[in-house]
Amino acid sequence: MRKNNKVQPANQVQVIAQVTTSPEISQKALTTIPDQQGNQKQIDPRLIAGPLADRGCTDILCLLLFIAGMAILIFISQEAYSKGEPERLLAMYDPNGVACGFDNNKDYPYLYFAIPFGDYFNRTVCVKECPLYADENSKPTSLACQPNILVKSCEKKCDAASALKTFATSNSTDVFKDFLCIFNSSILFDRVCYPDALLALFDNYQEYGSQFAMDVLTGYIEDLTQTKEAIYCSFAVAFLMGIIYLFFTRLLAGVLVWTSIFLFLVGLGFGTYWCHQQDLYYQDIMNDTTGKYTVEQTNKASDNQLTFQYLTYVMYGICAFAVIGLICIFNKIRLAIAVIKTAAMCVKDHFLLIFVPQVTAIVLAGLWFWWIYTAAYVYAVGEIKGTGSSPFAEVTHTELQIQYIWYFIFGGLWINAFIQALNNFVIASTCCFWYFAQQGAGGDERAISQSLYRAFRYHAGSLAFGSLILAIVQLIRIMLEYVRYQTEKVAGSENKAVKCLLRCLSCLMACFERFIRFLNNNAYIMIALTGKNFCSAAKAAFETIWANSMRFSLVNGIGGAFIFVGKFCISIVTLMIFYYVITTMDQFKEKIFSPVFPCIVVFIIAYALAVLFMSIYGMACDTVLLCFIFDEDLNKQNGGLSASRCPETLKEFLEQPEMANLKQA
Repeated sequence: MRKNNKVQPANQVQVIAQVTTSPEISQKALTTIPDQQGNQKQIDPRLIAGPLADRGCTDILCLLLFIAGMAILIFISQEAYSKGEPERLLAMYDPNGVACGFDNNKDYPYLYFAIPFGDYFNRTVCVKECPLYADENSKPTSLACQPNILVKSCEKKCDAASALKTFATSNSTDVFKDFLCIFNSSILFDRVCYPDALLALFDNYQEYGSQFAMDVLTGYIEDLTQTKEAIYCSFAVAFLMGIIYLFFTRLLAGVLVWTSIFLFLVGLGFGTYWCHQQDLYYQDIMNDTTGKYTVEQTNKASDNQLTFQYLTYVMYGICAFAVIGLICIFNKIRLAIAVIKTAAMCVKDHFLLIFVPQVTAIVLAGLWFWWIYTAAYVYAVGEIKGTGSSPFAEVTHTELQIQYIWYFIFGGLWINAFIQALNNFVIASTCCFWYFAQQGAGGDERAISQSLYRAFRYHAGSLAFGSLILAIVQLIRIMLEYVRYQTEKVAGSENKAVKCLLRCLSCLMACFERFIRFLNNNAYIMIALTGKNFCSAAKAAFETIWANSMRFSLVNGIGGAFIFVGKFCISIVTLMIFYYVITTMDQFKEKIFSPVFPCIVVFIIAYALAVLFMSIYGMACDTVLLCFIFDEDLNKQNGGLSASRCPETLKEFLEQPEMANLKQA
């Protein structure tokens, strides 16, 4: 169908073709609608029936690039698995630079401190077993060890912990130069023989070391074991709190928003009244003729009176600005409330949508478990050796290995961003289907599977494109942090100008990352609606946001506040219920050492679930607002403001008397 390029007056809409749901309508059939700046923008009229079914594959080149990038990541992983030895990274090294349990020290897996004190921590030796004896009579006289350049013999030359106390009070540095002391030892991290004699240096070791380390730490761990049933139930409680919060959001969103605004205005009024009263108080002191106040008090009152007088004027100005601003954005605030209610209704109708972030979180957890596990192998591909002066390993890499490490970091970021993009696209697409559904149809759970199908069938390339941009920004942030770390390591804290510059750059990149996330999410909504490629969708989303900046600001601001309150409420209520259960029920309260540690664990669990739950809410609010704007634009005729397909909560907003008068004007 040929597109008519004739420009209509600003208060008219030129419909080039009849709006139908038929896929036979040409992609070029567009509606010309003036935006808030008076420019003409074109919208496909088929969108009035919902997300376009007539769509094709987008950003195929980027999809191929993503597949190639993942192939390279797999190649690096396989190379790392075959050549890397991460166990050498965790091994302890003797003064010869040889790892205990490897090579010549294969039969000697434990590192033993010959002189477990101060200046002699570099005098270590690999032993077959850590010395452990019941009393002094059964103490061994030698150790099965692998001698090295510093410890040439493992014969006992040091008798008791008292010798270390003597050393601690002496100034000699040669008294134990060639000694090897044999003490009772505990195996630490399955690699180190930690001498108990070192702890005997402290007079109150038994009281503080044993009591605190064993009783408190072990008690906390035991508390988790004793309350595990209640901890498991806290998952269900947090999940239920999320559902309840969504239910109350639809009912109380308006009340909470207007109450907050009212309290804000009351606070401003009280501040203005207090400043005015202070002004009058100091005026009375200045005008006093009874001699009640000294000259110094009068002079001080004069300065304070002038300060509060100006402050009162400022507060009057702020109050006037707040009231005028509230009047100007009154309808936009009501729109933001309607959008929040609508988003809650969408999630209620598509109940299975709440499981999408949970599944995404499980997939991401699996991804990062694999990434961390493989990253140890990738890093361990380098040359691992001991320094001789420290029991820890030192790793050196070739230029190619360094490139592999950076690409492996980037690949992990890209996959992570892609999975999050898929999660956001599914939520956005489902909300789009729901918004344009026939009134009264409710939620069609096939919308979720249809959204998944469209994501993989048509738009995997666009999701890869958006996640690529985000991953690049995140990699730059990591590089800046690495450069800052290296700079501080080399130059110390002297070069404050460089440190300040790097911190400023990191801050700017963090802000830019937030902007990219926001733009990506709205681009995914546009892709779900129109089927465009990423660049076109991002451009259209940016133009729509720019043309409706006040609406987006209020919806994101008010919606963000609701999301924060939701996270807080879900976490705190879950924590309070858990605390009540473990402190009042006999099966818990008589067995736990302290409720603190289990409560901390439950709060973290509840907050993590709340973040996942409320992530649906934020994406749903943005999607509903964009759908409403498109619906409104497509139905602008003769200066009207109606939106024909919007849900009941938004229709209530449109049917208010103020909006009806605007439509009739």
